[in-house]
Amino acid sequence: MKKIIFALLGGITLTVFLVGTIHAKGLKMTGWPYQPDTVTENLGVFTAQSGIGAEFLPIPSDSYHDKMVSDFATGTGFDLVYVRDNFLAEWASAGWLHPIQDMPGFDQYRKDLSQASIDQLSVDGKVYGLPYYAGMMSFAYNADHLKSAGISAPPKTWDELLAQAKKIKAAGISNKPIALQLKKGNYIVISLEVIAAGFGGTMFDSKHNPVFQKKGSAFWKALAWTRKGLKAGLIDEASLSSGDHDVVNMLSAGSHTFTIVADYNLKAMNDPEKSKNAGKFKIGLIPGDGNTRSGTTSYVRLYSITADAKDKAAAWKLLQFLGGRDANNEYFVAKKWALNFGLGFAQLPLYEDPDVRSSLGKWTNPDVMAEQSKYSVNRGYRFLPYFSDWQTETWAELQEMLMGDDDLGNDLEKLAVAWEDLKN
Repeated sequence: MKKIIFALLGGITLTVFLVGTIHAKGLKMTGWPYQPDTVTENLGVFTAQSGIGAEFLPIPSDSYHDKMVSDFATGTGFDLVYVRDNFLAEWASAGWLHPIQDMPGFDQYRKDLSQASIDQLSVDGKVYGLPYYAGMMSFAYNADHLKSAGISAPPKTWDELLAQAKKIKAAGISNKPIALQLKKGNYIVISLEVIAAGFGGTMFDSKHNPVFQKKGSAFWKALAWTRKGLKAGLIDEASLSSGDHDVVNMLSAGSHTFTIVADYNLKAMNDPEKSKNAGKFKIGLIPGDGNTRSGTTSYVRLYSITADAKDKAAAWKLLQFLGGRDANNEYFVAKKWALNFGLGFAQLPLYEDPDVRSSLGKWTNPDVMAEQSKYSVNRGYRFLPYFSDWQTETWAELQEMLMGDDDLGNDLEKLAVAWEDLKN
């Protein structure tokens, strides 16, 4: 870690805000510059409620990670920081963030968040923040297609999904009803992870050892199911060159019936200005395998207290205001992001908020979203430093497996060996 820090210090032009140049009283927070005026407005409400001053000093998104690493290394002057889940482990392990699980009132937030959300806020059993915004992968379908085919409800299992697709295809409603994100890149891995979650598992065990190569594993079943759908002409082979925008456009055009997308995509699909079939798309639970009801993957961005924060009690108050409850015991900031900007959230009570329900109800089903969030799986392996390198190696291999006829075992074993090589 020290080598990395010194390399960054040597290679980065330090345009980051230096401690000595900041003279404003009160707490200081940084993050990427999304809606900075709204953030400043929110901090004004916090000051009015608490009497504690707070200032937002954003850093450009593209350089945020590297500039914060250099700032942490020299002793940061920030009390709170935005954190992406994919570098949470790095910052927490380096001792740059302050754990909050023992802070007063945290137990209430533990009750208000799903276990999957807590997992994504944690490293080695310690919790390092509260959610800024969150999202998950969802199952979307054209309700008119199902009705025209005489299907009364979306599928509960993967086998039922193929059976419904076959019925829709036979009725001439859609030639290839299922569109998935199987393009080389993050898309194919993410899609197969979601399907594997529906089969009751993940690619790695809790100690980050590969299990995907074991015959009958959830990931093995996900590959076999997807290959079966492609060969049957029920999953469009165009999926192999499709990402998120592609499948959204395919369903919006009315040519396909089913897909798996990030939850916020439903808003565009049901927007009359963006979709020819707006109003026809609904969200259902991602199918399971009969034993597992459902499964999904999710992400979270968080607010964290820095280890260098001089007044941890005041910083905890600000953290609660931003990612938790304000002085009126309301999820003021998270609700505001949801209503004004459509950002997702991890705070489960917001699904019962009438304003949020009304807003979500215009393009999705808040009850299904709340239920789906309970089935999110932990993917701690994604935060390991060598995961990105390994993942890059898998993209072409996974596509070849989906298009081929060979036994999956040999190819998956090769990927497992590649993981161990990187790990060691």
